[in-house]
Amino acid sequence: MCASTALRSALFAYPWALQRPNLDAALDRVVASGCDELVVTPCYHRADFFQPADPSMPICYGEYGAVFFGIDESLYDETPIRPRLSRLVDDPDDLLRAAEAVRARDIELSLWMIYNFQDELSDVFPQFARHDPFGNAHRGGLSLGAPEVAAYFLAQTRDVLTRFSPSTVWIESLYRRGMGMPSKSRGPITPRSQFLLSLDWNQGMRSQAEASGVPADALCADVANWLRDDLARMPTNETNGAVDEDWLAGAFDGGLGAYVDLCREVTTRLWEQTGQLIHDAGSRIYHQPAGANSLGTDLDARVNASMDRLMISPADAAELQAAREGIDSRQIYVPYHGQYDDKETLVHDVQHASSIGADGVSFYAYGLLRDEQLSWIREAVRKTAG
Repeated sequence: MCASTALRSALFAYPWALQRPNLDAALDRVVASGCDELVVTPCYHRADFFQPADPSMPICYGEYGAVFFGIDESLYDETPIRPRLSRLVDDPDDLLRAAEAVRARDIELSLWMIYNFQDELSDVFPQFARHDPFGNAHRGGLSLGAPEVAAYFLAQTRDVLTRFSPSTVWIESLYRRGMGMPSKSRGPITPRSQFLLSLDWNQGMRSQAEASGVPADALCADVANWLRDDLARMPTNETNGAVDEDWLAGAFDGGLGAYVDLCREVTTRLWEQTGQLIHDAGSRIYHQPAGANSLGTDLDARVNASMDRLMISPADAAELQAAREGIDSRQIYVPYHGQYDDKETLVHDVQHASSIGADGVSFYAYGLLRDEQLSWIREAVRKTAG
C-alpha cells in the first residue's frame, strides 16, 4: 500500500448556483468546502435540481440545453448552429465575472464542457442531429459526422478557452451516445436492432463514408429494410444475437463493419482536434479512460494518450498506477459524486483514495449540497493532509 498523500480536491458546480443569492455568498460557501478547484459548466443538458441552500429556488426545473455565457459570434462563422442563452442568466458576462472572482479567492478555475448531449440543439437543428436509418432525428444527440456540428463544437471550445482560461477542461459526451429503450413500449428490441438504430446515419456522416469508399447510402437503405423485418417480429433465440466484432465483420456483406470503423475514425479525429485546442491553450484534459470496445461510443482508445487527468475509481494502488500508463505527470482523481448522508462514510472513502496514491478527489456538485455536506468535504480532505 502507498503512503497516504495529501489530496487536491475539485468541486463541480452549476453556474447559476454561483449567482444565488449572490456571487460573494456563493463563493463563501465554496471556500467553506475546502476545495482548491472549482469545475464549472458553461453549458448544460436537461435535468431538474434540488438546491437545498437556495433561499428562493430550492427546486430548479432545468432547460433542454443551454449555455451560460454570451458567445463570441465571430468564432462561429463556419456553422449555422447557435446555442440558446439560459433563462437563468441575468447578464451574459456573469460567468466571466464569477471565474475572475473564483481565482481571486485562490481557487483554481476549470471547466466542465458538455458537448453531444443537449435536447435543444437536436430539436432546433434536426438536420444536424444523429439520424436513425429511416431519417428520423435522435433527441439529445448531434451527428459528429456533420461538418456543421464539428465546426460548432470546435468554435465553442475556442470560445470558452479564450474567455475563461481554464486550468483543466472536463470533456463530457464528445462521442456517440447509445440509445436506450423508449419509455413507452410493449415489446423488446433485439440488441442488434437497438445498435443499428443508434448508429449515426446522418447524411453528413454518410457522405464522409462515401468519400472514403464505403457505400454508406446503399448500406443505410439495406439496414432500414432489415430493421423493418426484425422490429415487426417478436425476438427469438435465433434473432437475439449479440453485437460483437464477429457479427460486425460479416453483417451486410462486411459493409456494416466498414461503416462503424469510419464512424469511429471521424468521431475520434474530432475529439483529438478538440483536445489539441485545449492543450494549445495551456489547459489540461480531464476525462474517463476510453475503453477498448468502442461499439457504444465510436471513440477509439487512442485518445487516452492525450488525457492529463483521469477520473477513475481504482480498487487499489496497483490499479491506480496502471492507469498512469507510464505517464508520470498524469493525475488520477477519484470521484465521489454520489449522495453521502453521513460524514464518516465520506471521510473513510476519501482516506482510501489518499492511501492508494491518488492525486485528488472530486465532489458533485455545488448547488446540490447543504452546508453540512460542504463541511464534511472540508474535513475529509483535511484529514488526508494530517
